Amino acid sequence: MADGKKGNIVGAIAAMIALMISLFVFVYIITFVFPIIPPDFSRYVNAIFVAIIVYIILKVVLSVLGKYMSRYMSPARAHPIMFIISIFGYFILGVAVMAQLGIDVSSLILGGSIVSVIIGLASQSVLANQFGGILLTIVRPFKIGDQVFINTWQYGGAFPTLFPKFFSTDRIEATGYGGEVIALTINYTTLKLNSGDIVRIPNAIVIQSAIVQRKGGVIVQARYEIPKYITYASIAKEVEQRVVSLKDYDNEFSMYVDETTMNTYILILKARFKTMEPEHKRGEIMLALMELIEPMKS
Repeated sequence: MADGKKGNIVGAIAAMIALMISLFVFVYIITFVFPIIPPDFSRYVNAIFVAIIVYIILKVVLSVLGKYMSRYMSPARAHPIMFIISIFGYFILGVAVMAQLGIDVSSLILGGSIVSVIIGLASQSVLANQFGGILLTIVRPFKIGDQVFINTWQYGGAFPTLFPKFFSTDRIEATGYGGEVIALTINYTTLKLNSGDIVRIPNAIVIQSAIVQRKGGVIVQARYEIPKYITYASIAKEVEQRVVSLKDYDNEFSMYVDETTMNTYILILKARFKTMEPEHKRGEIMLALMELIEPMKS
């Protein structure tokens, strides 16, 4: 199937080249070999010839680009991109034809450049979002359905903190958004957050952000304070057995002593689970530790 598509593309390119050569030979013959066309009208013939060549190239480019983009986005999303490229291509066609007709296009190009600068400055954010959408479509750092965390450094700040409840280590993430990618348009990337809210992030922000893909689960960490008279050796095996027996455990476990006080030590547990909700699994770990440790304190 792939070889057939490549063959069709090569055939189309070969046909285009053959057509251009034929047109060039035809124009050369009627203009110079057999001067059928009067010299005063030769520029019109050249303009028509250039228009046909540029038009064919433009249609081929749009066709190939359209087939490529249709594999990665819906027609509704690809249409704005194709429209912008078409306008640019037809502008080039018009300039080329006017140049062949002897019209001075330098002022047109200069005026167009000034207008483009004005429009570009006025719509900088919009264009940045659209070019960001094109880049995300081509590079594809994530796809619809992926679980990601987009660290939008342009907003807010991150503050690490220790929560008082059993010293469980968490992090207040105020610089980004985590959740499932549910849509990617020309202007916005849409996430369904873990809270259930929907957030639309401008693509110009997304392409400048650090993107964390969460695949296959997460590592859950918990900290628990234990009296020193309950020794590490006496509970290590039982703690491991209780954690690895939890639902969705994914064959990765570690445990060590992190800190000590006058009468207690802090036990750190890390385990991987096939889930995207670490808070729930951390709660299960804490309950398992409470059931094991608390009766030993009495």
